[in-house]
Amino acid sequence: MIIDPHAHLGTDRVFDEVRDESDIIQKMDKHGVDITIVQPMFGAVYLEDIKAIHDRIYAFSQNYPGRIYGLASMTPLIHESDYADEAKRCVDELGFVGIKLHPGAHSVSPTSKLGGMVFKVCSDLKVPLMVHTGAGVPAALPANVIGKCKEYKDVTCILAHSGMISFAGEAILAAKECPNVILETSWTAAHHIEHFVDHFGADRVMFAGDEGTNLVVELAKFESLRLTHEEKEWCQWKTANKVFNLGLN
Repeated sequence: MIIDPHAHLGTDRVFDEVRDESDIIQKMDKHGVDITIVQPMFGAVYLEDIKAIHDRIYAFSQNYPGRIYGLASMTPLIHESDYADEAKRCVDELGFVGIKLHPGAHSVSPTSKLGGMVFKVCSDLKVPLMVHTGAGVPAALPANVIGKCKEYKDVTCILAHSGMISFAGEAILAAKECPNVILETSWTAAHHIEHFVDHFGADRVMFAGDEGTNLVVELAKFESLRLTHEEKEWCQWKTANKVFNLGLN
């Protein structure tokens, strides 16, 4: 079993990327990925566009039940009530399993008041929060989540990319300070993944691809790691299953 908790759909107005449904499914089939959790690309600033991409992800999940799940992602710079309402709609009506904050693309630091609003929404909805870390410092420094993670101890916070190699040490610091931090391994050095497992256990480490073209690279890392079969299983699907409450056995 392999779960990829980090894939994007749509047209990205920030990074000029485009991903469609066929991209995701073809890469899943090619590389043996059983489940993918899909979030929007970045750059939607109007509520109707935000709702449209969330609805598209929902339709995708309905076309591939049990294989595709949704993750809400939108800038917190919209009205706070609109943010909370759309997050609630995604979770309660569309069955989405979490929320994403990208400090760079969303222009909101986890340390800010609006960053705290996002944590509160996750707490209210009882879903995990994925936070981009690495590229885009200082806002994307992994240590920026520590304060809010300590304030919202009931929110599981997934550090996407775990600092992207350069800031892996900060990701380890955040995980040491906050037991509700999970380390996601896309764009992370292989030896850092081993350190994560050694320090915190495989149940706090989560495989991810981020892009379909990167899936083969991320899977190859795990083939080279000195992990037990059980540790590898936790990293590649059991941690995601637990964090996103997917209910798989």
